[in-house]
Amino acid sequence: MKYWNTHFSQFQTFNWLMVWLLLCSSAILVFPAERLGPAAAEWLHACSIYLWLGILVSGSYFLSQLILIAIDLTRAIYQEHQQRDKLQQMIRCLDFSERAVLREFVLQRKSVIKLPVTEPAVKNLLEAGVLTYAYGQPFSEDDIMIKALMIALPARPLITYKVLGLSKGKMSEEQIGQIISARPKFASKGVSR
Repeated sequence: MKYWNTHFSQFQTFNWLMVWLLLCSSAILVFPAERLGPAAAEWLHACSIYLWLGILVSGSYFLSQLILIAIDLTRAIYQEHQQRDKLQQMIRCLDFSERAVLREFVLQRKSVIKLPVTEPAVKNLLEAGVLTYAYGQPFSEDDIMIKALMIALPARPLITYKVLGLSKGKMSEEQIGQIISARPKFASKGVSR
């Protein structure tokens, strides 16, 4: 619907003109001319080619708009499907450090955490669309490269405890120790479990 919002709103006056052309031409052609009198019927018969031309032009315009909207909608669905496939492939192929970064959201029990965007694992997750900036894309690249990040909405259903290497039930002390020792160096210390 992006096409509808951007293109149709730009040509609002032209669109209304085409609507009126289509409606008026159709109404005049459908209306029985004999009721208006012989002079009006003769005039309508002489101008009928122009009325049909008006219907053809305005109908073609709206048909072309519908085709463009359908193409835009198809492209949006295809891009969404392609992005979902890319996310699924990325999440299936997570390496150890990327899993550790994603595990931080569970360990810290937060939906938004500050991470260094220059770290290779974080950078890969950002580029793949698994992570996203929590408060919108930063406007300037300042010296502080630690930004507030969150798991992107399309990626959330795909990230499960199994993908992260966690169990849903009670974990043993050994498992907790392994997970905490596998935490990235930049992760904050002292997360209670």
